Amino acid sequence: MLSGLGSLVRAQGWSSAHELEAGQVAVANTQANSSWYVVSMLVAFDEPTTGEIKVYREMDGVRHTLGLVVFENAVSVVWAPETKFSFRRGETLVVVASFEDGTVHLIRRGD
Repeated sequence: MLSGLGSLVRAQGWSSAHELEAGQVAVANTQANSSWYVVSMLVAFDEPTTGEIKVYREMDGVRHTLGLVVFENAVSVVWAPETKFSFRRGETLVVVASFEDGTVHLIRRGD
């Protein structure tokens, strides 16, 4: 039984919820000597929505595109990067939506 618990502990990460403000969410890594990456992101809406979501990594004021999700008539969408994008101190995950209402749920894991 304890070996199964060890596997569960190693799989841990953390989640956070962020409300879209003017169609955007920014989550910065402000921790020295640490980094994290996004395991997955769920964006949920109060009613069916059509639009697109762009995901960026912002470093030194420059945005690099990580992903794009285009959807139609959905109450939620998921973005799960195929590559591990690590965010170090001073780097920011930016989510930009073509709509203003919704909640971004992030699941992150430390490097």
